[in-house]
Amino acid sequence: MSSHKSEVYYCEICGTEVEVRNGGDGTLKCCDQVMEIKQP
Repeated sequence: MSSHKSEVYYCEICGTEVEVRNGGDGTLKCCDQVMEIKQP
């Protein structure tokens, strides 16, 4: 999975949100699960 600049991801368990500053390959994880992309 790749992420792109300015995308926002969130954790469905704890509600943490992360904004991507530098895109790249990899998987964003929080609370031992993959974070979901937040739709505008």
